[in-house]
Amino acid sequence: MQTFPSQHPFATDYFRQLGNLSESFEATDKKSQPLSFSEAISQAAALVSQQSQQQKKVIFIGNGGSAAVASHQAIDYWRNGGFPAIAFNDGALLTCISNDFGYEQVFSKPIATFAQAGDIVFAISSSGNSANILAGASQANKMGCHVITLSAFKPENPLRQLGDINFFVPTMAYGFAEITHLCICHCILDGLMKGSLPETEVERVSDDSKLFSGSQPT
Repeated sequence: MQTFPSQHPFATDYFRQLGNLSESFEATDKKSQPLSFSEAISQAAALVSQQSQQQKKVIFIGNGGSAAVASHQAIDYWRNGGFPAIAFNDGALLTCISNDFGYEQVFSKPIATFAQAGDIVFAISSSGNSANILAGASQANKMGCHVITLSAFKPENPLRQLGDINFFVPTMAYGFAEITHLCICHCILDGLMKGSLPETEVERVSDDSKLFSGSQPT
């Protein structure tokens, strides 16, 4: 098994690249006009807030690692944010639709059945070219849902043309694409929940110390 030398720069370089990547995020609107990243985050957050007040759902779809992001975020948006959120990742559901209708329809079929006009669909795909994600986003648009896309790899990928808000991460690495897509979703939710950046460990220790008189927390 290959091991890294103790001073191997891989880890440092990895996180440096990841940090640099965050400065290169792109966003566009439904007409493919550029948005600043902050503007896109604010618009996405406002959309989630406004539509949830109208009893609308938040739906997440993705394949593979993006499916894990979808399930993770559906739980967080519901449990932590209080928003009605779901992901269509049940194994029986996916295999039923794949067997009966074809894998390309594993998201468009549930969206056609369960989504309503005004719901929000987060369509997540590293390549932006997955047929079932494109079909799901297209079905959501037909039904009058609001679509937010997250993609990577090639800037001309077709998923970027299907959203009201489209986030694009300029990387060809699956790991970086999936990590940053997850972070973007978290950024939207954290902003809605707190309206400010999450506390760091140093800040928490500092705040906790105020609760102790003459002693420090262990």
